[in-house]
Amino acid sequence: MRQRALFVAIGVTIGAIFAGGAFVGAQDHDHKHGDGHGHNHDHDHAAGMTPEQQAMMAEWAKIASPGDPHKHLEYFVGTWKTKTKMYMGGPGSTPMESEGKSVMKWVLDGRFIQDNYKGTMMGMPYEGIGMTGYDNYRNLYINSWCSNQGTNMLTMSGMRHPKTGVFTYYGKMDEPRLKVVGRTVKYVTRIVDKDHYTFEIIDLHAGDDYKVIELSYERIK
Repeated sequence: MRQRALFVAIGVTIGAIFAGGAFVGAQDHDHKHGDGHGHNHDHDHAAGMTPEQQAMMAEWAKIASPGDPHKHLEYFVGTWKTKTKMYMGGPGSTPMESEGKSVMKWVLDGRFIQDNYKGTMMGMPYEGIGMTGYDNYRNLYINSWCSNQGTNMLTMSGMRHPKTGVFTYYGKMDEPRLKVVGRTVKYVTRIVDKDHYTFEIIDLHAGDDYKVIELSYERIK
């Protein structure tokens, strides 16, 4: 059992290396699988493994490779200008508004989109970094976010509706002012057209439609 667990751990690392660039680097397929002299390098790697080990490696390589769900994230790649509305008094109240710019790009061989955001929040400079991807093992879209206005990291996971294309994530958010830890929050991304989309944060503790923040994105390039 201990030996099998070790093989699994090694498989996570090596399988990810073997799967590198599967989504954006497929053009290198011939280079990876031969040297032009009939020599197959992948075969050399697998020659010293048992059939069980080879099967485990193949399984991890599949899990570690970007697939069709990742293609739905391609829409977000680009440079966007943003307008943020923060409803401090709850839905229907006069929002605090601010602007910013978001630059999104593929990283880690097409596995994640990195979002670099700069703008203002409550009159102060605001900078944030986000990562969005799709977890093949859990079958969920995943996201993380951290900024210069906190020492915490937000994490969330969810799904894309196959018909509407709406991404809905759920996560936990602390509320230090109220001494609350782990408040359940819903995050909703709606694509309006090829150059516009919105992102909403809804405080489920306060209500199913209690929107506290809305960002509107317009593509610059």
